[in-house]
Amino acid sequence: MYKTMIIGFALLALGGCATPESVQRLAAANCQAVGISQNDPQFATCTQAYRRAHLENRLEDSYHDALNVAPEDGRIRHGWVY
Repeated sequence: MYKTMIIGFALLALGGCATPESVQRLAAANCQAVGISQNDPQFATCTQAYRRAHLENRLEDSYHDALNVAPEDGRIRHGWVY
């Protein structure tokens, strides 16, 4: 039972770290838009930076959504007016 739980948690951790293919394509397109092609040595670092930024933005949006559990108007983001 213990080994099964460890394997299950390991699989969940691997799935949580994976980024969707659409995010990977978007990151590659963003890197190419700023002039870094797939042949450049910085391409892997650039795509990783864009993927990380996407995940951080999703995390920040989830955090703000959790703080404001009441339905919001949509026209004004009440916590972000300042």
